[in-house]
Amino acid sequence: MTSKPSQLERLSTGSAAFDRILGGGLPARSLTVVAGEPGSGKTLFALQMLFHLALQGKKCLYLTTLSEPSLKLIHYMQQFSFFDEGVIGKQLVFIDLGQVLRGRDADAALTAITERVEKEEPVAVVIDSFKAMRDILGDAPAVRTFVYDLAVQMAGWGAATLVVGEYTEQEMADYAEFAIADGILRFGTRRDELTAVRMVEVAKLRGANCITGRHFFEIGAGGLTFFPRVRSPDAGNDDATASFAERAATGVAGLDEMLGGGLPRSSSTVIMGATGTGKTILGMQFLLEGARRGEPGLHFTLEETPDQLRAIAQGFGWDLRELEKRKLLTIRYVSPVELSTDAFLERTRQLVEEMGARRAVLDSLTSLSLGVSSERRFKELVYAITKHLRALGVTFNLNMETTELLGSAQLSGHGISFAADSVIQLKYVEQDGRLDRGVSVLKARGVRHATDVRKLFVRDQGVEVGAAFKGLRGVLTGLPVPVTGGGGGER
Repeated sequence: MTSKPSQLERLSTGSAAFDRILGGGLPARSLTVVAGEPGSGKTLFALQMLFHLALQGKKCLYLTTLSEPSLKLIHYMQQFSFFDEGVIGKQLVFIDLGQVLRGRDADAALTAITERVEKEEPVAVVIDSFKAMRDILGDAPAVRTFVYDLAVQMAGWGAATLVVGEYTEQEMADYAEFAIADGILRFGTRRDELTAVRMVEVAKLRGANCITGRHFFEIGAGGLTFFPRVRSPDAGNDDATASFAERAATGVAGLDEMLGGGLPRSSSTVIMGATGTGKTILGMQFLLEGARRGEPGLHFTLEETPDQLRAIAQGFGWDLRELEKRKLLTIRYVSPVELSTDAFLERTRQLVEEMGARRAVLDSLTSLSLGVSSERRFKELVYAITKHLRALGVTFNLNMETTELLGSAQLSGHGISFAADSVIQLKYVEQDGRLDRGVSVLKARGVRHATDVRKLFVRDQGVEVGAAFKGLRGVLTGLPVPVTGGGGGER
């Protein structure tokens, strides 16, 4: 009989998202180096974690060296919502090691730390800045011995230790603390044209199933908000699959007929077409049909603002505000100029879970691509968001604008058809000097769908699908010709 391996005790960082990145939090009794350039968020992260633990009644120590005095730190921390003056001096104790370090005696520094830790019995200890401490101590062999002794003693006390410092890449490769440490968290900033993006990487974390790669975070009133990098749901969590037996009605009777009853539940559908073909209206009808059936819907718009969408809907007699009040519809505007892929995916997941959404519309993929730095990142985002929403049981429609007014548009411009279960094309068809609208189902996994091109009308009540174009060939080109010398198709 084999026994299960024991689980490491973990300490929460105060961020559920970052705890997930770390595989459950920082291991207790571990030594972790928090490295990064000035202003990258290292000190703020350490203090946010300590305040979180202190508010749970756990004792914590913050040891300052010669970088920033504790009074100055406390003054700046007051602007963040996690700050609580009531824990200072009680659960959270600040200690200045500056006087001890001026003697350049590593043994004396270790003794001073040891005495305070033994007295306070904390669960977490932060030394900031450890880089300043090693610069003062000077002698490399002495520093290595100091780091090793510190790690051994902290583990024996049961305290998790974070040593914070501004290290270069070369120093991270050479200095003893990085070899001895159980974990290495590297904070940094990436310049992206006129903007700067904050990142963190778990370079090392013993005994943890952490998420590798670079993750993004923002600094706001609540401190650091982390966004795990774009990735598919964890293995075993993607249990929801598109249900070909259960359908989600689109709200357009003729389109449901073409799809054999509607879109498969928990599936993703790309609705592509030139400007003005009816993509946004079709998306609205899909969400309105869900609301009529008591299924909350979410509309992500990267083009029209919420007020513009409400005005468009009012023109068809749809009162979106009433549905919003009843929590059956949520409109969320995201500017493609300020878009962060990782933040967008994380906030989408959170919003879907909070409102219990069953349907969602993204309008549009074309605008979304403007806010993504590369085609690869764009494809990763589209793939990940469709997988995550499927895992949450959401039927998802994604609008995409094509550049061709007439002709056979291709998906190769964005190359995202692989992520969609269905593809519906809206198009213009020229007949006798006028432009008619048409709709066709190019792809529908597991669905026996119609393959003809049918007429699409925008009426006062919304979009309607009519009969197929008759007596014409080349309808998909947008420039059909009669099969015989007779007239065009019926209207």
